[in-house]
Amino acid sequence: MEVNEVKLQEFLIETQFKADETLALNKGREIVTTVSVSPTGSHPSAHSPVETIIGALGACFLINLQRYFNERQKKLSDSDVYIELKGYRDPTIPKLVRINYVVKINDEYEFDPETLKEFMEKKSTTYRTLENCVEISGEIQKFSN
Repeated sequence: MEVNEVKLQEFLIETQFKADETLALNKGREIVTTVSVSPTGSHPSAHSPVETIIGALGACFLINLQRYFNERQKKLSDSDVYIELKGYRDPTIPKLVRINYVVKINDEYEFDPETLKEFMEKKSTTYRTLENCVEISGEIQKFSN
Protein backbone atom coordinates (compact mmCIF):
# COMPACT_ATOMS: atom_id res chain seq x y z
CA MET A 1 0.00 0.00 0.00
CA GLU A 2 1.38 3.37 -1.02
CA VAL A 3 1.24 6.23 1.47
CA ASN A 4 0.69 9.72 0.09
CA GLU A 5 3.24 12.02 1.60
CA VAL A 6 2.37 15.65 2.13
CA LYS A 7 4.79 18.04 0.49
CA LEU A 8 5.62 20.51 3.22
CA GLN A 9 5.89 24.19 2.45
CA GLU A 10 9.30 25.57 3.30
CA PHE A 11 9.92 29.08 4.60
CA LEU A 12 13.39 30.58 4.86
CA ILE A 13 14.20 33.59 7.01
CA GLU A 14 17.73 34.86 7.55
CA THR A 15 18.20 36.95 10.68
CA GLN A 16 20.95 39.54 10.77
CA PHE A 17 22.03 41.28 13.99
CA LYS A 18 22.38 45.07 13.93
CA ALA A 19 24.16 45.57 17.27
CA ASP A 20 24.40 49.39 17.09
CA GLU A 21 20.64 49.65 16.60
CA THR A 22 19.61 46.69 18.84
CA LEU A 23 17.64 45.26 15.92
CA ALA A 24 17.31 42.00 14.09
CA LEU A 25 16.68 42.18 10.36
CA ASN A 26 14.61 39.24 9.21
CA LYS A 27 15.05 38.69 5.50
CA GLY A 28 12.90 36.40 3.41
CA ARG A 29 11.56 36.57 -0.14
CA GLU A 30 13.47 39.86 -0.62
CA ILE A 31 11.41 41.42 2.18
CA VAL A 32 13.04 42.80 5.33
CA THR A 33 11.27 43.23 8.66
CA THR A 34 12.81 44.58 11.81
CA VAL A 35 12.43 43.13 15.28
CA SER A 36 13.73 44.64 18.49
CA VAL A 37 16.51 42.73 20.21
CA SER A 38 16.94 45.35 22.90
CA PRO A 39 17.76 43.75 26.27
CA THR A 40 15.31 46.20 27.87
CA GLY A 41 12.50 44.72 25.80
CA SER A 42 11.42 47.82 23.93
CA HIS A 43 12.57 49.75 20.91
CA PRO A 44 11.20 53.01 19.50
CA SER A 45 10.82 51.69 15.93
CA ALA A 46 10.44 47.91 16.08
CA HIS A 47 8.19 45.35 17.71
CA SER A 48 9.52 42.93 20.29
CA PRO A 49 9.58 39.21 19.42
CA VAL A 50 6.44 38.72 21.56
CA GLU A 51 4.62 41.54 19.77
CA THR A 52 5.69 39.97 16.48
CA ILE A 53 4.07 36.66 17.46
CA ILE A 54 0.87 38.40 18.55
CA GLY A 55 0.83 40.43 15.33
CA ALA A 56 1.33 37.28 13.27
CA LEU A 57 -1.78 35.80 14.87
CA GLY A 58 -3.78 38.92 13.98
CA ALA A 59 -2.52 38.87 10.39
CA CYS A 60 -3.33 35.17 10.06
CA PHE A 61 -6.86 35.83 11.36
CA LEU A 62 -7.26 38.57 8.71
CA ILE A 63 -6.24 36.13 5.98
CA ASN A 64 -8.93 33.71 7.10
CA LEU A 65 -11.58 36.40 7.56
CA GLN A 66 -11.00 37.33 3.92
CA ARG A 67 -11.29 33.67 2.90
CA TYR A 68 -14.52 33.26 4.85
CA PHE A 69 -16.18 36.27 3.27
CA ASN A 70 -14.73 35.64 -0.22
CA GLU A 71 -16.35 32.18 -0.14
CA ARG A 72 -19.62 34.03 0.39
CA GLN A 73 -18.93 36.51 -2.44
CA LYS A 74 -18.32 39.37 -0.04
CA LYS A 75 -15.22 41.53 0.14
CA LEU A 76 -14.04 43.22 3.32
CA SER A 77 -12.85 46.80 3.16
CA ASP A 78 -10.43 48.59 5.47
CA SER A 79 -13.13 49.98 7.74
CA ASP A 80 -15.14 46.73 7.97
CA VAL A 81 -12.87 44.78 10.29
CA TYR A 82 -10.71 45.54 13.29
CA ILE A 83 -8.80 43.13 15.52
CA GLU A 84 -7.43 43.92 18.96
CA LEU A 85 -5.03 41.41 20.47
CA LYS A 86 -3.52 41.51 23.94
CA GLY A 87 -0.69 39.25 24.94
CA TYR A 88 0.47 38.42 28.44
CA ARG A 89 4.03 37.35 29.13
CA ASP A 90 5.22 35.78 32.37
CA PRO A 91 8.75 37.17 32.83
CA THR A 92 9.66 34.54 35.44
CA ILE A 93 9.45 31.68 32.92
CA PRO A 94 9.88 33.66 30.41
CA LYS A 95 6.93 32.77 28.21
CA LEU A 96 3.98 34.24 26.37
CA VAL A 97 1.20 32.61 28.39
CA ARG A 98 -2.04 34.15 27.14
CA ILE A 99 -3.49 35.98 24.16
CA ASN A 100 -6.94 37.54 24.19
CA TYR A 101 -8.48 38.88 21.01
CA VAL A 102 -11.59 40.70 19.90
CA VAL A 103 -12.54 40.78 16.23
CA LYS A 104 -15.00 43.52 15.33
CA ILE A 105 -16.81 43.26 12.01
CA ASN A 106 -19.28 45.64 10.42
CA ASP A 107 -22.81 44.38 11.03
CA GLU A 108 -23.65 44.95 7.34
CA TYR A 109 -22.16 41.49 6.79
CA GLU A 110 -24.35 38.53 7.62
CA PHE A 111 -22.54 35.89 9.67
CA ASP A 112 -22.83 33.79 12.77
CA PRO A 113 -20.07 34.88 15.19
CA GLU A 114 -19.43 31.37 16.54
CA THR A 115 -19.24 29.82 13.07
CA LEU A 116 -16.86 32.54 11.93
CA LYS A 117 -14.69 32.15 15.06
CA GLU A 118 -14.48 28.39 14.52
CA PHE A 119 -13.56 28.85 10.84
CA MET A 120 -10.94 31.51 11.65
CA GLU A 121 -9.25 29.41 14.33
CA LYS A 122 -9.42 26.12 12.42
CA LYS A 123 -7.87 27.61 9.27
CA SER A 124 -5.20 29.76 10.99
CA THR A 125 -1.70 28.29 10.83
CA THR A 126 -0.50 30.63 13.56
CA TYR A 127 -3.44 29.84 15.87
CA ARG A 128 -2.95 26.10 15.42
CA THR A 129 0.77 26.44 16.06
CA LEU A 130 0.22 28.34 19.30
CA GLU A 131 -2.98 26.77 20.65
CA ASN A 132 -1.32 23.97 22.64
CA CYS A 133 1.31 26.16 24.28
CA VAL A 134 -0.45 29.50 24.82
CA GLU A 135 -3.93 30.06 26.23
CA ILE A 136 -5.87 31.83 23.47
CA SER A 137 -9.36 33.20 23.92
CA GLY A 138 -11.39 35.54 21.83
CA GLU A 139 -14.69 36.71 20.56
CA ILE A 140 -16.28 38.10 17.44
CA GLN A 141 -18.37 41.25 17.78
CA LYS A 142 -20.52 43.15 15.30
CA PHE A 143 -20.40 46.93 15.10
CA SER A 144 -22.48 49.57 13.31
CA ASN A 145 -21.12 52.50 11.34
